[in-house]
Amino acid sequence: MAEKKIQENPLPESQGPEVLETPQIPEPPTPQMQETSDKIKDVPTAIPVKITPPTPVTPSPVSRVSIPSFTKTAPNELYRKLLPAVLFLLTFVTVMTVLLIYMDTVALGAQQFRLNMSRDYELARIPAESPTLVAYVRQLHLAPRPPRTPPPTPTPTPRVEALDRILGEMYNGTLVEFLPRGGRDPTAAYLETVRGWSGVAVRAAPRDFLALRGAARALHACLSPTDHPREVSYEEAEGGGGVFRSRVLCLPLLTVLLAADAPRADYTALAGAAAPKALAALPYDRLRLKVIDFRSTDPIALNKTTEILTANNYTVAATFDDGIMYALKDLTHE
Repeated sequence: MAEKKIQENPLPESQGPEVLETPQIPEPPTPQMQETSDKIKDVPTAIPVKITPPTPVTPSPVSRVSIPSFTKTAPNELYRKLLPAVLFLLTFVTVMTVLLIYMDTVALGAQQFRLNMSRDYELARIPAESPTLVAYVRQLHLAPRPPRTPPPTPTPTPRVEALDRILGEMYNGTLVEFLPRGGRDPTAAYLETVRGWSGVAVRAAPRDFLALRGAARALHACLSPTDHPREVSYEEAEGGGGVFRSRVLCLPLLTVLLAADAPRADYTALAGAAAPKALAALPYDRLRLKVIDFRSTDPIALNKTTEILTANNYTVAATFDDGIMYALKDLTHE
């Protein structure tokens, strides 16, 4: 019987030699296997469940600026989120504080500058004959400067003729020209150019002083009405109705005479409202100003100057439309 079954079920052909397989007889099931098989049979068959795939949800656009939630945030995370805002606030407050302090400082500085420009300072501790003050004026303001261009030959003026009657036709004299403003005085220009006089031209107006620097020994100062220097604000009219303000040092007449080496000046020309008081403050016992020419059209100032000089051994030598010329009484003895 076994041989017959083998013939009925022939093996498939193969390229190699034919190999006959010996049939294996299944082993009888053991009791444990039988018990396991019975348990598997007792398990009910699972009912198939239909699984429905979830509907895809399209994400909604999220705003870039998000407000953090602080209700359920840990303390460390909360501090980390608040730190940029706190730093920005501190930086903003610091910058604004510094800016306000700077603006206040600039405003106070500008106010102080305007106050200093409008205030007059009395330098009362510096006497008019102070050697330091005289050396300062002489070294920094009276350095000789050659003329830029040869000046034209001037003609004699009525004041030159009056000087010739008082002093004679003098050469190589000494003069001091102390005027508030204006160009070169014709009388002083003639005496310096034709007769070889030497001296100093003082102007308070800044532009007039700069214009004189190339043609004369100039000094930028105003006339002090006291026996000590002062620092004042000087106003000069400009074209178009404007006003140019600057600081000017007002020097006593004695300081200028000592700095110019002219305590015995032959001719001294003065003008301005401070001239009468400046003449009253002079120590006439240490000076010898031969001729003093006060230029003014104010009768009160002229009368006051006449009283001051008459009391100090002067007499009226000549009168002009714009002033009076005074001379020492004892000039005939020289």
